Amino acid sequence: EKAKIYGLGPGVISRELTSAIKGGPASVLRVPGEDGYTIRVRYPAWARDSLPDLGAIYVPSRLGPVPLAELASVKRSHTRTKFTRQDLQPTVDVYGYRATTSITHLQARIEKALEGLALPPGYRINHEGEVKNMEEAGGRLKKALGLAVILLFFSLAPTFRSWINPVTIMIAIPLSVIGAAWGLVLVGRHACMPANMGMILLAGIVVNNSILLIDFIEQARARGAELKDAIEQAVKVRTRPILMTAFGTIVGMIPIAAQRALGLERLSPLAVVAIGGLLVATFLTLIYIPIFYDLFDGARQKGIDWLKRRRAHAQGIKTQTP
Repeated sequence: EKAKIYGLGPGVISRELTSAIKGGPASVLRVPGEDGYTIRVRYPAWARDSLPDLGAIYVPSRLGPVPLAELASVKRSHTRTKFTRQDLQPTVDVYGYRATTSITHLQARIEKALEGLALPPGYRINHEGEVKNMEEAGGRLKKALGLAVILLFFSLAPTFRSWINPVTIMIAIPLSVIGAAWGLVLVGRHACMPANMGMILLAGIVVNNSILLIDFIEQARARGAELKDAIEQAVKVRTRPILMTAFGTIVGMIPIAAQRALGLERLSPLAVVAIGGLLVATFLTLIYIPIFYDLFDGARQKGIDWLKRRRAHAQGIKTQTP
């Protein structure tokens, strides 16, 4: 009723109160070569920071300025100023920004802080943004690595006409993980998406060294060489080309790992994983692949001998049966 006497409505009062507290555009400061800066006019801080100050704000009317306390009662209450939803569900967004801390370390600290937090019924916590994208991309990369290993196995099996030789060849992949992990630790890089991509790249490179060794051993044994002699010849003959191939790849990756390749700085962890994995896997392949080949071949030979004995025993029983 008082507002009607002064010719004011709720919309006018709200607009005038917003201008007094937040400020209203009064002019534009023109700067040559730049966009203009809007000049806002509002009450000073000491005149808008308490409930009595708000009640003393003047609202222009047709009968002259009138204090807000004459038109409305001012009280303190808590309410949301912004409503957000995701998948039609109301949300409260908590944002965090990082400068130098890695997202994995930051996420670990967040999970530790939220550990044991009791939520009311109907409430849940979801991690969105960069964390969610990283987890989804990491899952897809793991599936891609698993698919790459499976395809590699089924492409090597018909080539070597064996189910054991592909397993021996792919032992070089876990050996390369040792060098990749230590490379990231020594250089100070974090395990991230480029590093995971480097593992997929590394898995396709390190098996080449194993293929060279196993192929030479198989060819030597086909020519009539003994197992030990074939392994020794393979290591002696294939060491030089294996080292040349590995070090050629390592040297080519050094500019990317050192972040000297313009525009490829973010792929530095990929190059570090490739260099560390190749460096370690190259030397371990020359040692462990022949050992595992010998072990698997011995196990295979024992299995064949056992089957022969079982078959001979079965045939002897049939012969003695009247």
